[in-house]
Amino acid sequence: MPGPELAQYGIGFFAVGGLIFIVARFLDKRYNDKTEKKDTGLAEVIKNNTRALEQVTSVVQAIQLSLTRQEAKIDELLDRARK
Repeated sequence: MPGPELAQYGIGFFAVGGLIFIVARFLDKRYNDKTEKKDTGLAEVIKNNTRALEQVTSVVQAIQLSLTRQEAKIDELLDRARK
C-alpha cells in the first residue's frame, strides 16, 4: 500500500513549505524594518537641513542689514567730505 510513503512525502513537503514561509516572513520583516529606519532617517535629515537653512538665512539677512547700514554711513561721510 502506498499510503505511508505518500504520507511521508506529504509531511516532508509540508515541512519544507513551512520553513520557506517562515524564512520569507523573517526576510520581509527585516526588509520593512530597514525601510522604515531609512524613512525615519531621511525625515530627520530633512528636519536638520531645514533648521540649518533657516539659520543661514538669518545670518545672511543680518549681513545684508549690516552692509546697508555701512553703505548709508559711507554715503553720509562722502557727502560731508564733498562739502
